[in-house]
Amino acid sequence: MKLPIPTLMTHDIYELSPKDISSLGIKFLMMDLDNTLSPYHIHSADEKLRNWIDSLKAAGIELFILSNNHGQRPAIFAGELDVDFVNRARKPHSKTALEVMSKKGYSPEETGILGDQIYTDILCGINCGIKSICVRPICISRNPLLAIRYFFELPFRFMYRAK
Repeated sequence: MKLPIPTLMTHDIYELSPKDISSLGIKFLMMDLDNTLSPYHIHSADEKLRNWIDSLKAAGIELFILSNNHGQRPAIFAGELDVDFVNRARKPHSKTALEVMSKKGYSPEETGILGDQIYTDILCGINCGIKSICVRPICISRNPLLAIRYFFELPFRFMYRAK
């Protein structure tokens, strides 16, 4: 069993340039929504997020929202960002992500996943055999249960820094 240590870790998505993502060989990037692209309490994409997404698309990177969210939020953001999406993805299970990769025609070598949670997003990437990019969660102060979860992820974040 591989440890859930990301391929790359940054403070937030805005530290990732199209060049950074392309240098990993990623042509198809599956992205978590909640607390990765936008805080839970924000219900639409802001201009900064839209500009970042557009810069990746302009570089030829295909984007996809892969969310565990059960509500309409992924559909709203996907529509505003003009990307495809799946909600109820059941990360860290790999089945949905692998189906998306197959449907889109991408191999594991050219696919990546971007998210804020080690035990869902990063572990899903490892289960799929793809590159994983971890960002710090945007906001944890509104949900104490998430703060506890992130606390238990700290050893893997430290292991990334030590490698």
